[in-house]
This record gives sequence, structure tokens and C-alpha cells, in this order.
Amino acid sequence: MPAPVRARERQLVLVMVDLARFTHAVAGLELQDLASLVDAFYRAAGEVIAEHGGRVVKFVGDGCLAVFEADHALDALGAVEELRVRVRELGETEAVALDLGANVHLSTVAEGEFGLDADYDVVGMGVVHAFRMGSGAGIRISEPVYRRLPSDRRSPWHKRQPPATYTWEGS
Repeated sequence: MPAPVRARERQLVLVMVDLARFTHAVAGLELQDLASLVDAFYRAAGEVIAEHGGRVVKFVGDGCLAVFEADHALDALGAVEELRVRVRELGETEAVALDLGANVHLSTVAEGEFGLDADYDVVGMGVVHAFRMGSGAGIRISEPVYRRLPSDRRSPWHKRQPPATYTWEGS
């Protein structure tokens, strides 16, 4: 019988980002060029998330799951906005059409060290919700994140249903 997992329930801001239209954008790349592009994305995401006070949980393919403390929703959005700029610049540098897709959600999750290597991870329906909020280019936030925004930061967000998400209509 496996040892019991010591997971802690915590409210966190979950950030799921990926390279929108990635498969189409990289279809003609050589394998080493593709690997270099993904490495550059991982590095940019890791730097930006850390600079804004977040923690990368894991990278998978062209995607990244990161977390921020519950009271740092604005920092998470700042990270996503900066990363979007960096991804677009990376696409220009590498001559591929890249954009960022991002979902930001506030939820209670179980965090702990999981698996044989006891790697840090977060699990729970909040992670599932963050993943399923939408896909493609753009930034999407959940209702709990929207409610954390100051009034002057709410105007560019437009509510979509169901479930309620807000899409960025700014530049």
C-alpha cells in the first residue's frame, strides 16, 4: 500500500498558459528548432512568473501551470500580460506566429509532493476548472479573480457564460 500523501488545502491563484495555435505555427520547423523554441518559452515563462511572485508547478508540451498566493491575483495577471508580450516577441524573432492563451482562476486546491520523486503539484477541481475555462489566444479570468480586481481594472473585461469568465478586450 502506498504511503499516504501529505497534501495541504490552500486557496491559490492558478495560471494555465500555453502557446496558442502552436501546432500550426511550428508545423514546418526542424526538430532542433522546435526544441529551442519550447526552451525559450519555458525560460521566459519561468522568469516572468518568478519575477511576479509566482511559482511554476510544471511545464507540459507548450503549456505551463503556475500558482500565486490567493491575495496576488493582480500579480498573476501582470505576469500573464508580460508573458504575452514576450511570447509575441519570441514569435517575431523566430518567424513563427505565436500568441499566448491564458486562464487565471482562484480556487482551493490540494498542494503537496506527489509521485515517486515527491514533486510539488496542485490537484483538485479548481485545476480542472482553470484548464477548461477556454482555449486559444487571449486572457481569460474566472469570476473569483474578477472580483479581486480594483474597479478601475474591470472595464476591459467582458463576461462570458457559462461558467462566467471574462475575456480581455484590450490591446
